[in-house]
Amino acid sequence: MKQPILTSMFLLFATVLFAQTNSADEAAIKNIKQQMETAWNKHDWEKFSSYFTDDGTLINFVGQFWQGRKEILTHFNELGDCCLSPTSLKFDVKNIRFITPSIAIVYTDETLYADKDYDVPFRTYKKGETDYKMLTDVFVKTNNAWKITAAQLTLINQVVSPHQASGKE
Repeated sequence: MKQPILTSMFLLFATVLFAQTNSADEAAIKNIKQQMETAWNKHDWEKFSSYFTDDGTLINFVGQFWQGRKEILTHFNELGDCCLSPTSLKFDVKNIRFITPSIAIVYTDETLYADKDYDVPFRTYKKGETDYKMLTDVFVKTNNAWKITAAQLTLINQVVSPHQASGKE
């Protein structure tokens, strides 16, 4: 009789403890996404890349696979002047799903704004144009800090799946 009661008490305690941690961890992850948005809008690629693990991966919206924080930073630095600095972005975290207390999948809407006219291969962006993407990030918690270990961006096709911005602030 004592064992079922003790087991129930343990499960209740573990559930309450995980829910409290979960809430704090969710806030920490949202804070990181906010810091990443700020870093992008300041065109601080070093800071933006610092939220990835050393061995983190990023698949950009054209399918390029970048492996490791150093490679991610290198690509951001290479693309900065031509393709990234003329933009600003807004993140809107849609869902955080904890797989374990130290692994979370995070779904974020990204709205990318052209702050001025600029050219990329095969396209000219005009000031005010907007692209929409969905980001899927896998966050891991190591040494009590959350970092992105894997990220993938998907460009949202406006013909197939019209999307509205949450508003530039």
